[in-house]
Amino acid sequence: MAAASDELDHPELEPNKSKKWMFLAPAIILAVIVGGYFGIDWWLYSLSHVSTDDARVKGTLITVSSRVSGRLIEVGVEEGQPIKRGDVIARVQQGDFEARVALREAALEAAQSQLSSALLELDLERVVTEGQIERSEAVLGASQSQLDEAQKAAGLESQRARADLREKEAAVQEAKARMQSAKVNQDMASSDLKRAHQLFEDGIIAAEQRDQSVSAYDQAVARFQTAQEVLNKSRALLARAEAEGRRVQLLRTNVRTRQRRVNESTALKNLAVAEQQRVRMKEEVAKILEAKVKQAQAELALARMQLDETVIASPIDGVVSQVISDPGEHVRPGQAIAIVNDPQDVWVQANIEETYIGKVEIGQSVELDIDAYSQRKYEGKVIQIGAATRSEFAIIPAGSASAHFIKVTQRLPVKIAVDNSDGLLKPGMMVEVGIRIK
Repeated sequence: MAAASDELDHPELEPNKSKKWMFLAPAIILAVIVGGYFGIDWWLYSLSHVSTDDARVKGTLITVSSRVSGRLIEVGVEEGQPIKRGDVIARVQQGDFEARVALREAALEAAQSQLSSALLELDLERVVTEGQIERSEAVLGASQSQLDEAQKAAGLESQRARADLREKEAAVQEAKARMQSAKVNQDMASSDLKRAHQLFEDGIIAAEQRDQSVSAYDQAVARFQTAQEVLNKSRALLARAEAEGRRVQLLRTNVRTRQRRVNESTALKNLAVAEQQRVRMKEEVAKILEAKVKQAQAELALARMQLDETVIASPIDGVVSQVISDPGEHVRPGQAIAIVNDPQDVWVQANIEETYIGKVEIGQSVELDIDAYSQRKYEGKVIQIGAATRSEFAIIPAGSASAHFIKVTQRLPVKIAVDNSDGLLKPGMMVEVGIRIK
């Protein structure tokens, strides 16, 4: 009743409501039509694409760092500056490194000088030792030959002398025996002669018989004298043979002399051979000095390399992304000086939800909308699908900080190749990605 009363009290409100609906209805209908169109379009797009706005332009950012310690005296680049491979980015003060190079050069020169002297001594020692060995071998050979000849001569002479001595001794014994026999015969003849004289005086025998006894006695005396002469000659020959035996002693003395010379020559050869040990010792010294030279060469090469590394150059053709250090700073090995990158070496990395990753395959084409260039369309191609979700590489993996499990949809990285020949794409730019799956 109250509502009716209000309508009766205000009859002018009814026409205003009708007019409002007349204006709102077409707008609502248009909004529904537009929303339906875009909704259907989005739905159809989602059927043929896997899309995400969690994507960025990526590039290989190379940190150029110092490999030596020292004070920076120059930083010769600015951010955004194009650069070629080998262009100087910065310089480290070189004084200490130049001094090290000079020190290593002097050490190498000293080591080479020592090695040269040692090699000269080694060559001289080899020549002297080899000469001594050759001479000692020649002397030993000659001495040994002379000893052999002396031993042979002494042996032959000893055999001849012993045979001659035995012969002369036998001759003396035979002469003695004959002389004794002749003596006996002489004595018997003397007795016979005395008896014959007595018998002749006594008139028992005739003068003729007496004369026969005289003749027999004279013959016995002659034979005895002959036997004595033969004995004397035999003894003289024996004495001569004994004298020849003393010659054998002289030959044996000569053999002993030759033997001493052989022993001396052998000792000299052994001494010369022992000198080879000195040669081997000098060879070891030369090897040690060669190792020192190699060590000095390596140290010099390292010092020169460190000197060269005081000039810090760009490793690639590209552009300077960031300058980190300033002149005057003291840098350490590994400390970043600048960051460079190749503008052509860029790609898009999209993080795709795991619920859609099964639809993504390598080689699929990709539509790319770069936030910085919204009016321009880019095309790309899937070239790599990540082997693990992004959370696996987080410093604190998801779920490890809490005892309660909360399921969160994970994302896997997908690498997309894109043409950047104009160099407009920069690492870090945001991208909307649509991967065509149908």
